[in-house]
Amino acid sequence: MKNIIIFLLFNLFYHVQQQQSFVFAFNPKKIIQENKLKEITDREVIFNLYDIYGKETKYITSNKTTDILRKAGIYSFKGKSEDGTKLITLTIASGKLSGAYLENGKSYFIEPFDKNCKKKYKIYIKPEGNYQVGQPNDFVP
Repeated sequence: MKNIIIFLLFNLFYHVQQQQSFVFAFNPKKIIQENKLKEITDREVIFNLYDIYGKETKYITSNKTTDILRKAGIYSFKGKSEDGTKLITLTIASGKLSGAYLENGKSYFIEPFDKNCKKKYKIYIKPEGNYQVGQPNDFVP
């Protein structure tokens, strides 16, 4: 019986470690409206997103949108998780969210679940290859 429990716990732990993506709902239009991003603003923007395991994570970001980008309906954000363990870069363009975050040297991407969807997003582990994501040398206050 003890061996069966250990085997089941090992399989559960292995499955959690192998999880490669998580899908969640998010409404970029609501963020734009609630934070009045169409106006010039320097205040921080809070994003409640998820990590790869489905745990809700609060990101505190600075609005890095220039006037030219704002006029084109493109919004850019840079920040970190509330607990300070993740650096994140996000963009809202054409009404869709995309971005990436860096945690413990691992990169994760956030993008629409499919190209026509504006309210369903996936977060997934960096694909194989040498892609640089995030700003490991940046300082985020």
